[in-house]
Amino acid sequence: MSRSATHALGLLALLISTVPAVADEALLEQRLEALQRQNEALQRQSEALQHQSETMQRQMQEVRAQLRQLATEKRPAEKPEAVATGPQFSFGGQYRVNSYAVADDVGGDDRTASRVRVRQNVDIKFSEQFKTHLQLELGHTTDNVTTTSTSSRGNDIAVRHAVLDYTFGNGANVQAGIVPLSDRFDDTLFSSDWDYNPVALSLTAPLGGGSLRAFGANLNEGDETVAEDDFVHYQLDYALPLPRDSQLHLGATLANLADPAQKDRIHANFGIGGSYWLRDGLLLRGFVVGSHTEKELLGTRDDADGIAAKIELTGDGGLGVMATYASGESDGSGFLPPMALAATQGYWGYTGLLTIQGPTDTGFDADSVNISNNGLGLTTVQVKYFRPLTANTDMYLAAGWFGASDTPAGRDSLVGFDFLAMGTYHFSDILALDFGAAYALLGDAVSGYPNGVIGGVTFNQAAGDDRDKTAFFVRLQAEF
Repeated sequence: MSRSATHALGLLALLISTVPAVADEALLEQRLEALQRQNEALQRQSEALQHQSETMQRQMQEVRAQLRQLATEKRPAEKPEAVATGPQFSFGGQYRVNSYAVADDVGGDDRTASRVRVRQNVDIKFSEQFKTHLQLELGHTTDNVTTTSTSSRGNDIAVRHAVLDYTFGNGANVQAGIVPLSDRFDDTLFSSDWDYNPVALSLTAPLGGGSLRAFGANLNEGDETVAEDDFVHYQLDYALPLPRDSQLHLGATLANLADPAQKDRIHANFGIGGSYWLRDGLLLRGFVVGSHTEKELLGTRDDADGIAAKIELTGDGGLGVMATYASGESDGSGFLPPMALAATQGYWGYTGLLTIQGPTDTGFDADSVNISNNGLGLTTVQVKYFRPLTANTDMYLAAGWFGASDTPAGRDSLVGFDFLAMGTYHFSDILALDFGAAYALLGDAVSGYPNGVIGGVTFNQAAGDDRDKTAFFVRLQAEF
């Protein structure tokens, strides 16, 4: 065989050997493309299935919610919580134990004693409109505090307040019964704190941005055979709020003290007062009040007419300064407040003997004077200072000068000097212990509040006699 033929046969064999490889690669590429198309189709199917699954889950949630709603609608309605009905009771009160030692260098009126007094409130609220208030009192007692029949005092529990209280839809309030009443002139005319709790009908109503109070009160029924009451008190007050939490007060009193012959004997007070914040923490208070009392009531030659005024400045630093003035006459026919007619008192001053604080009003308070010194007239300058010493302890200091405006011949115009130092320890918000000392130099012009003005002026000591009076006291009191 020739060389060229041999070469041709080799080339043909090479071509034959390469044909299947080429064919296999083409088939693989076709297969790969087919698999890719199938995978894309499966992915599209998976996405469709995922979308269907999410749609089905949302539909299932909606169905479950509908089932819960149906179950709730078929469930019996739950009963609302029971609302308290009927009257609501509360029990406030004051439990007090006073102990004191008093030295008085004239008349031998030295004493050491302890006394207990209990006041218990029963308040019943029947509705937002109607409620009642009752206060029972066990008066100052020095022996058997259980008031058994073996006590020398006997059963000394009395009703101090008994009030029916109704409020109308327009805000007007009516109180009737044994009603605690105080004036709008800083408790200088009459004060419920000192048992001015007459049988009364009182109306308080909003008027022109302020509040109008009117009451009629019967203080002393007297002899039941007498047709006319012998101490009837009528009062008209108006309180008007002013900017900066200030107040304006107007007031008028008419008291009729009829005698057994049923002759009217009239006493009247009328005045204006109020309070004004000069700046934050500095309060100015004051009033001017006049009085007129018929001579038949006092047994004097002329009717009694007078005027009283007060100015007071207190600061949030604990300092207070007060000056008062009441005109007077030597026969007691000067300015008079209702408390001089009723022989009662009030917490109107700063000091502890010529005026009274709570811890000094028990057993040795007969030298305290009202703002008029029972019609003789009175001028006072008083100062007080209050300061917390610790988280539980407070300090209170006070001093005052008291002078009579007029006195009978032979008597000095000095009523006295009065000093008070007191501390208070608070066991809690309810229970506290007061302790301290008071000293007064008492002149011969003192006419103590128990003397009153009916029947003539009565002095606490003889003309020309001055007294030194010292008291040490402790008071344990729970008030709630």
